[in-house]
Amino acid sequence: MRNAVGIFVMLFAFAAVQAQTKVAHINSSLLMEAMPEADSIQKKLMKEQEQWQQILADKQSETRTKYESYLKQTEDPNASKAMLEIKAQEIENLQKQLQELNQRASEELQRKQEQLLAPLLEKVKKTIAEVAKANGYAYVMDTTDGSGIIYSDASYDIMALVKAKLGLK
Repeated sequence: MRNAVGIFVMLFAFAAVQAQTKVAHINSSLLMEAMPEADSIQKKLMKEQEQWQQILADKQSETRTKYESYLKQTEDPNASKAMLEIKAQEIENLQKQLQELNQRASEELQRKQEQLLAPLLEKVKKTIAEVAKANGYAYVMDTTDGSGIIYSDASYDIMALVKAKLGLK
């Protein structure tokens, strides 16, 4: 009987603690899109993308022109085999350069996006944390697809307890 009362008291205490934990959610992507800085960031990214698209278009045009010239030379019965091999190698090199340039463009655009969004993202996270603390939320989850918790009250972190249970330092 005494054990049953003890268990009941522990369950009641656990339920009371659970009832005090407040959880909230927010879609940080929608929030960031609504911020005035988002428009200028989007314009900068579009400008960067257009520049890369022009560079890639120029390289594609150069490759196409060389290829068309090569095709004409292959129809010429007087064209030397060595010259055709050199032209074919030249086209292959241009195609390789185009692929590398395309990869670089993608990486540079990704880096630029991260660079431009970092201050905005930091501002959003900081503001969410401030609002969460002020309103007593222990956790704030991001409802943006692929996201998770963006704020958590450190007092609810059980890492030390789990490490102790596992005998880790």
